Amino acid sequence: MKLSEIYERITAKLDHNPFLSHRIDFYIILMVTKGTYSHFVDFKSYKLIEGSVLFIAKNQVHHFTEDLKNVEGYFIVINGNFFEQNYISSKNLKLYRLYNYHIESPVIHQADMHQDDFKVVFSEIYFEYHYPDSFAKNEILRHNLHLILLKAERIKNNVPAKALKSRWIEKFTEFKNLLERNYVQTRNSKVYASELNISYKLLNEITKSLRGKTPKAFIDDFVTTEIKRYLASTSYTVKEISYITGFDEPANMSKFFKKNALLSPLQFRTSNN
Repeated sequence: MKLSEIYERITAKLDHNPFLSHRIDFYIILMVTKGTYSHFVDFKSYKLIEGSVLFIAKNQVHHFTEDLKNVEGYFIVINGNFFEQNYISSKNLKLYRLYNYHIESPVIHQADMHQDDFKVVFSEIYFEYHYPDSFAKNEILRHNLHLILLKAERIKNNVPAKALKSRWIEKFTEFKNLLERNYVQTRNSKVYASELNISYKLLNEITKSLRGKTPKAFIDDFVTTEIKRYLASTSYTVKEISYITGFDEPANMSKFFKKNALLSPLQFRTSNN
């Protein structure tokens, strides 16, 4: 869809307020082709200018701002299962830096692209999606989506990462994926090192190089963000969230959260509603 179409849709009657944080179970690509727009993802504001592209991952929380009505651009929604099967878990192509928001900015600006840009591909996807002839439509759409993702991953690989080692980025991505699936069961960093078939010492080197934190500190940040997402995007009580995120007692979760977020769960919820 065009951003103007998204604005019309989200200001119609919905089952949630799109201008408040809400969690998604799909992947998003948002491109601005004219104007300036700020979009919130995981409680941070990202300024987008002409040519900027924002990538939002499944399970993140985001919300629109009223500035959306003043800009032009495109908005692509990608089914979560399709994306994970073809790009996250695929043996043929894996995106290690794109959508890896723990170590990368979710935004690519026109200045990062040099002589390249995304405008033509986005316009072709829009044209094809609305073209009345359905012959080979799915294949053409997949081809153009593939092209966008490859271009974006190439740009990411041309932007130096801190202590860049491709094998370390792969291992960090595996660590992050394991954590997403298993953090409720365990927050023990040594267990994750064992699951990754690497030593704790190496996992420590990887996370310190790419995130500037120990594995334990990264896990704590991850869990804190998960709690924030539930507080901001659901009506679950603190007690319910504590059990959902793997804490035995609400008091333990509240103590953990206040230590890491510097606010109590209720204070954070109030400040984000």
